[in-house]
Amino acid sequence: MSMTFIEDPQQTADRPAVWWTLIDGLATVCMNRPAAKNSLRVADMVAVGTAVVEASNAGARAILFRGEGGAFCAGRDLKDTNPETDDTLSILRDQINPALRCVLECEVPTIAQVAGPALGFGFGLALACDIAIAADDAVFGSPFRNIGAVLDSGAHFHLRERVGRHRAAELIFTGRLVSGREAAAMGLVNRSVGASDLARSTEALARDIATGPTGAFRASKRILSCMGSSVEMADLEAMAQAEALAGPDGREGIQAFKDKRKPRFVGR
Repeated sequence: MSMTFIEDPQQTADRPAVWWTLIDGLATVCMNRPAAKNSLRVADMVAVGTAVVEASNAGARAILFRGEGGAFCAGRDLKDTNPETDDTLSILRDQINPALRCVLECEVPTIAQVAGPALGFGFGLALACDIAIAADDAVFGSPFRNIGAVLDSGAHFHLRERVGRHRAAELIFTGRLVSGREAAAMGLVNRSVGASDLARSTEALARDIATGPTGAFRASKRILSCMGSSVEMADLEAMAQAEALAGPDGREGIQAFKDKRKPRFVGR
């Protein structure tokens, strides 16, 4: 499988298709097939999910996803695809969907740094993250209609939730791609920035989140995923708050407030 942990990415000449680092609590998962705009083979997509699990188990307090060479991920590499012989159901159900589920269900905050194309699997990956920051000229969508195929990688759910069924239907049926600026305007991503500012602003955000109260963030992710009523969610908040304030980060936060200083969270 083409994924590995890299201790010092600056000094690694031959990087695999998917690699990750962990520095000061921030894990970075990088897609590294720039000649193909980071389109990924099925094994590479599986490696993305594996990287999330490994980074989480290694103590990551936030995970940033990015691509090399000015592209996020242009989707699945279709060069070796053969609809007549491929077990498409198994590929999606048993390999691609579980990889994206690892991102969607990751307990720590996840951030997508989107430059260039985010198509197909890349589209689903960006939308599976808690936060997505895009370059103004990034390109989002999944023009599967152009190859007679159905939108996949979880994008039906995310489109319906973020832009509504009617606008989701338009994007799916037309195959229209949207820029980072338009994606931000319609609520697909959090915001867009100038391409030259993307890495700096996204990495600064990710580093800030990685130093936060990770246990409280885990609780908020669970609450945000709850499909219950306002009463049920308020009850979850109450239980999570009691647990947070009894823990080391909660105690540190209250003490720092009393001392009028910046808190030093340990992520528990």
